[in-house]
Amino acid sequence: MPALAESLRIATYNADLSRSGPGLLLLDLRKGAEQPMAVVQVLAAVDADVVLLTGIDFDLRAEALAALAEALSAAGHAYPYRLALRPNTGIATGLDLDGNGAMGEPRDAQGYGRFAGEGGMAVLSRLPIDLAGVQDYSAFLWADLPGALIPPDTPAEVRAVQRLSTGGHWAVPVILPDGGRLTLLAYYATPPVFDGPEDRNGRRNHDETAFWLRLLAGDLPFRPPPGPLVLLGQTNLDPADGEG
Repeated sequence: MPALAESLRIATYNADLSRSGPGLLLLDLRKGAEQPMAVVQVLAAVDADVVLLTGIDFDLRAEALAALAEALSAAGHAYPYRLALRPNTGIATGLDLDGNGAMGEPRDAQGYGRFAGEGGMAVLSRLPIDLAGVQDYSAFLWADLPGALIPPDTPAEVRAVQRLSTGGHWAVPVILPDGGRLTLLAYYATPPVFDGPEDRNGRRNHDETAFWLRLLAGDLPFRPPPGPLVLLGQTNLDPADGEG
């Protein structure tokens, strides 16, 4: 008699849970504002076992994510396991990355951000997360990617600090009911627009996806994650249309 495999639903969703300043998302969640409650309704309808959220503000104690999980639990959809790592958005570089003669602006951060943690990522899961096995590749430098398309006129001081990840690149193992592992390859790439003829954002978007090819091929200074794997996130890339 053939064995029956358990089904597993995995989803990714850009929830647009980003606000104009730190702490504002938590306030909206605590007062039950309309937009985050609409996100709760969408997530409840999807009813995924594991969901990667993009476009959600990060805070150090993950209070906003906990408030979102509480709202989901009240709606009958409990996610006891959660993960949120600090994204690159809003992390100051101390450099004028966009070359406009000013420093400390959102475009001068490692990833566009008006404050540190704006528009990051988070995982909600019904399956336990193997926290010891989580890999965060978000500090990897763009210039260190084999075959990187970083603009050739990029100054040396920028090459020395510019990270590849706009939001982040994570490998997140979740523990399956049989004790095995399923690894989520999660990322949030920059839109390939809002730049000039140098196509900086288009090139970066390309390389943020190419990172996974290099990782799985063993071409990076990290051990390739074991399978099975699921690649998911906000690619900001259409294979046929757009500027990617």
